[in-house]
Amino acid sequence: MRKLIFIIVLCLTGWVNAQINDSAYKNAPGIDYNFIEPAVYKIKNIIVTEISGKPVQKAMVILYSGLSIGQEIKVPGNDIPKAIENIWKQDYFSDIQVYFLPAANNSITLQFLVQEQPRLNGHRFLNISNSQAKTLKEEIGLKRGMYITPNLVNRSIQKIEKFYQEKGFYNIQVKVKRPEALNKEGKPMVGFENFDFVVVKGPKVKVRDFDFTGNIALSDKDLRSAIKKIKRTKLKWNIFASSKYIESQFEEEKSNIIQKYHAKGYRDARVIADSVSMVGDNGLLVHLHLLEGNLYRFRSINWKGNVKYRTSMLDTLLGIRKGDIFNQSLLDERLFSNPGGFDIQSLYMDAGYLFFNMMPVEIGVVNDSIDLEVRITEGPQAVIGRVSWVGNTKTSDRVILREIRTKPGNTFSRTDIQRTMRDLAAIGLFDPEQLNVNPKPNASDGTVDIEYKLVEKPSDQIELSGGWGGNGYSTTPTLIGTAGIVLNNFSARKLFNTKLWNPVPTGDGQKLSLRAQSNGANYQGYTFSFTEPWLGGNKPNSLSVSIFHTVNSFDYRQSDDPLHKAFFNTGINVSMGKRLKWPDDFFNIQYLISFQRYRMQNMDGAYYGFPTGFQGISYNPSFQVTVSRSSVSDPIFPTSGSNITTSIQATPPLSYLIKKDYANLPLTEKYKWAEFYKFKFDAEWYTPIFKKLVLMAKTRFGFLGYYNPVIGPTFFERFQVGGAGIFGFNIAATEIISQRGYDNYTISQTAMGGSAGAPIFNKFTLELRQAITTGQTATVYALAFAEAGDAWSSIAQYNPFQLKRSAGVGIRLFMPMFGLIGLDYAWGFDYKDVPKSGQPTQVHFFIGQQF
Repeated sequence: MRKLIFIIVLCLTGWVNAQINDSAYKNAPGIDYNFIEPAVYKIKNIIVTEISGKPVQKAMVILYSGLSIGQEIKVPGNDIPKAIENIWKQDYFSDIQVYFLPAANNSITLQFLVQEQPRLNGHRFLNISNSQAKTLKEEIGLKRGMYITPNLVNRSIQKIEKFYQEKGFYNIQVKVKRPEALNKEGKPMVGFENFDFVVVKGPKVKVRDFDFTGNIALSDKDLRSAIKKIKRTKLKWNIFASSKYIESQFEEEKSNIIQKYHAKGYRDARVIADSVSMVGDNGLLVHLHLLEGNLYRFRSINWKGNVKYRTSMLDTLLGIRKGDIFNQSLLDERLFSNPGGFDIQSLYMDAGYLFFNMMPVEIGVVNDSIDLEVRITEGPQAVIGRVSWVGNTKTSDRVILREIRTKPGNTFSRTDIQRTMRDLAAIGLFDPEQLNVNPKPNASDGTVDIEYKLVEKPSDQIELSGGWGGNGYSTTPTLIGTAGIVLNNFSARKLFNTKLWNPVPTGDGQKLSLRAQSNGANYQGYTFSFTEPWLGGNKPNSLSVSIFHTVNSFDYRQSDDPLHKAFFNTGINVSMGKRLKWPDDFFNIQYLISFQRYRMQNMDGAYYGFPTGFQGISYNPSFQVTVSRSSVSDPIFPTSGSNITTSIQATPPLSYLIKKDYANLPLTEKYKWAEFYKFKFDAEWYTPIFKKLVLMAKTRFGFLGYYNPVIGPTFFERFQVGGAGIFGFNIAATEIISQRGYDNYTISQTAMGGSAGAPIFNKFTLELRQAITTGQTATVYALAFAEAGDAWSSIAQYNPFQLKRSAGVGIRLFMPMFGLIGLDYAWGFDYKDVPKSGQPTQVHFFIGQQF
C-alpha cells in the first residue's frame, strides 16, 4: 500500500512539473516536447526584437542571456528559463518573451521579444525649499538615462523619507508622479519619463516621553538618563539636546539602557518589545517593555599565570571584592582601560610586558553568584629597539629627540609613549590631532621598534593684535593695534647661513618676537624677546631675554618740544626656567630678574595715581619666582587637564636698608626706588562634557603689598580690571585683567577713584566651549561664559563674595599666522555699580589676546 501511494505521488509531481515547464515553450510550434527524454537542439541564430518597435541593444540582451550561436540546449530544459532569469536580473526590461523557430538539421532559431523599461529624463521636488532639494539630489543620486524600475522608485522614496525622518519629520509622505518627458520643442520623448517627487513633510515630530514597563530595579528617571542622544520634550531642561526620533539612534539608545542594567548587576536584562505611538499631531510616545532578570554578584576572582605581581597586589588594584554587584563595564575598566591608567593591563605595559595577554573567564555561575578566573600570559619584558619619527620637514631632529622619553634599550612603557605624545603636542610645532605612534613588536627577540608619526603645522605668526578702546589725553576710544612677527620655531645657529633659511632660519624650536604697539599719538611700544627652551641642548632649562621701551604722551605737542608731557618706560627681563621632576614632571619653575626705568617728563604727578609733584626718574628692580603645572591636552583647544600658576615677585626693601627719613624726603627721592611685593595665583581646569564640548573653570587672584607704610603702596605693578583685556598700552607695568561685560579698566577705576589700577583683584570664570573645527589651518570654537570679579583698594576692603557679575556668548578663531581672534557679546549685571562702564551690554573684539 505504501509503495502504491509513493508511485502515485511521484507521477503527480512529474505531471505538475511538466505543466510548469511546458508554459515556457507554449509558443513553439513544430517542437517535439518530451519531458522524459528532452531533445537536443543547436542554436542556429538568436534574434532580439523590441515589442514596441524601438531600437534595442541586441548584443547586450544576448550577452545577459548567457546563450550563444552554436550552443546545444535541451528543449524542454533549464537553459531557456535560466536565460530569461538572467535578463530579468538586469532590471532593464518590463516584458520578456521567447519564441522557437524550427530550422533544418535539428537546429532552432531563438527569438527574444523584450519590452524596455522607460528611462529617467529628469527629476524635481515639489513643496520643499531649493536648498533641501539640492541636498536631496545629492542624497538619492539619480542620473539621466537610468532605467526606471520599481526598485529605483522605492529606493528613492526611502532615501527621501530617511532624510526627513532624521530631521524629525516622522510622518513624512512621498509620492512619485511620472509624467512623460518632453523635448525642447514640447514633443514627447519616446521611452523617457520624469520624476516629480511630491513631499508632504507634515509637522515635525519629537519624543514627548518614554514609557517604561517591567522595570523595578531602575526607576524611569534612571532609564531616561541612559538615553543620551534623544531627550523627551516633557520637562526638558537641556535646550541643546535633541528630541528627534531617529530609529537608528534609538537602537543605540536601547543598548545604552542594557549597559546601564549590566553596570547594576542585571546581566540578563533585555528589551522584550518596543513601539511608538502618536501623541497629538507632533508628539511621539516611545514604549519599552523590559525584562530585568536577576541581580548577580561576584563570588570569587582568581588569578592564574601571574608571576611578576603578587595576587594580593592584583586584587588591590582591581578593587572588586566578594559580594560586590557584578559590573561588566567596571571589570573591563579595572582590567584594561582605566582613564587614569590604574588598571592591570597598564601595570604590565608600563613594566615592559608588551606581549602581555589577559582573559577573564567565567568558570562558574551558582544561582546569582559568579566565579571568575583571570588567565594571564605575561610573556617576556620588551625592550625598546629602534626609535624613529617621520613627518618633520622644518623642525630639526634634535628638537624632537629631546622630547622623546622612549629611548633605545629602555624597558617598554606605554605611559612613556603617551607622555611623549603630549610633550610633542605641547611645543606647538605639530598638529595634536594628527600625532600618532606605531609600535612594531619583534616577538623573536623580545624588542619593539617605535615610530612616531608627526604632521607639522604653521607655528610662526604675523601678529596683528587689535581692539577698540584705550585712553590718554583724549577720552575718545581709538583703534588699538600691534604689529609684529613671532617666530616660534626659530634657529639662531642658522642665522648667518642664508642657505638654510626657509624663508627665515627655522627648525630649533627657539622663539623670537619683534613687536611694535600703538594707541594713536599717545602711546608707542617696542619689544624684542628671545627664548631658548633647552639651554645647552641637554636639559629642559629655558632662557628668555626681553627688552622693551614704551612712550606715553599726555598732550598734543611734538616729542622734541621741551614742554611735551610724556612718560617713558625702558626695561629688560631675564628669566631662567627649569622643568621639575617633583611632585611630578608637569611642574616648572621660573626665575625672573627684571629692571625697569621710568621717567616722567613735565607730568608733575597727578596721572594714573602718581603723587602730585612727583618728577624725574624711578627705578623698579624686582625678582620673581613662578611655579606652574600644566597638563592640558592641547595648547590651542584643551579638552582635558589643567593649568595652575602661582608667583611671588618682590623688590628689595630699600627703605629699611637705607637709613633715611622717608616721611620728609622730597618726592623725587622718596619714590626713586619702587618697593612692593606681589602675589598672583591663576588656575584653570578643562573637563570634557561630550565629544568636543568642554567646560573650562578658571580663577585668578592678585595682591600687591608694600613694606613701608610711610611710602605706602607703589603706583607700579597694579591691576587694571575690566574690558576685553587689551587697552593698547599700560602705564607703570600695570597688568591688564579682562572682565567682559564692563568697559576697559572701569572696575578697578571704580574701586580706586582713578585709573591707576588696584592693588587687589579676584576673578572667577566658567566657560562652556564647543569646537566647530580643530583643523590644522584653523581652530574655531563657540563659547558661553559667566564671570564674576572685582578690584579693591586695600585688604581691609577685600570681599570675595561681593563681585561684579556678567555673562555672554562669543566665538574664537585661531589661525597660526595671526593668533587668536575673538568676539564676545556680554551683559554686565552690576553695571549700575560701575558708573564709568556706561551701559549694561558690551561687545568685545580683540586679536591676539586670551582671557
